[in-house]
Amino acid sequence: MFTYYFYWYDSQTGGHLQPSSLHTHFPAGEQPSWRSVEWQQKQLSDMTYAGIDVALAVYWGFDRPQDVWSTAGLDVLAQAGRMITQRGGKAPRIGMFLDTSIVDMRDLTSTGGQQWFYANFKDFFTRIPRDQWALIDGRPIAFLFTSDFTAAMNQSTFDYVYQHFESDFGVRPYIVREVSWDSPILRWERGERVRDTAHPIRTENRYLWGAAIHGYNDCCGVAAVGPGFDDRGLAGRSGTFTDRESGAFYERTFQAAIRSGKPYVVIETWNEFHEASGIAEAQEYGRAYLDLTRQLTARFRAAN
Repeated sequence: MFTYYFYWYDSQTGGHLQPSSLHTHFPAGEQPSWRSVEWQQKQLSDMTYAGIDVALAVYWGFDRPQDVWSTAGLDVLAQAGRMITQRGGKAPRIGMFLDTSIVDMRDLTSTGGQQWFYANFKDFFTRIPRDQWALIDGRPIAFLFTSDFTAAMNQSTFDYVYQHFESDFGVRPYIVREVSWDSPILRWERGERVRDTAHPIRTENRYLWGAAIHGYNDCCGVAAVGPGFDDRGLAGRSGTFTDRESGAFYERTFQAAIRSGKPYVVIETWNEFHEASGIAEAQEYGRAYLDLTRQLTARFRAAN
């Protein structure tokens, strides 16, 4: 059981907490901040309560001064997890969700593009202690967001990551790509990717983004589920809305994933409160989605 964990909030500066951009709100009195060990501990403890094994930390790279939370917040996250286990508790393991919107239309087939791409993997897994890595078959887990922000990529993009990660860490990563990475991008024309469909990309697994909007899609080795979605009123957004139906949409989606028999499920999302796709404790829902997720994850384990 995986979930996407957005640790970018900062009550000290108001980062990602502007009232006009939030469709879901943190509980009254809570001071969400990536700087706070206590806040990150609460998120991890709530994930454990809900039956989640892996927190996929939504990482925005190491070289953007405006996003210092992306790197410094990982150090706090690791400390929070360590403190939970030192007290005899259980914390989710940590995997990487590379938010590839930061690719910023780089060419990931070029030497410079490949070096930059891999440097994000290296930075993330250097900051998270090895005993906290989420693993499949002994290999650290990295999910990729869509290829929408990539000028070009092919198998060499991933082979470069595999080669250098193995050289630096002694193990090959387990990469779960979003389906838009399935075939190389040669270039863009009139706003559309031009692909080389004759040479499909090979990584360990794949998933489809958008479960919070569309529900379950039986496309991939990793089943994706979500509770609903709302980005109406957000600047630059199309105004997409998927009704939660008081939890019925989420339960239906999750039950379809369980019936699929797939061994891995990712929840979209833990706490993306801008898009109202979170299941974390919130003013609007209290802990209802934590309790529902706890029931659903138990059904998933019973079925598997």
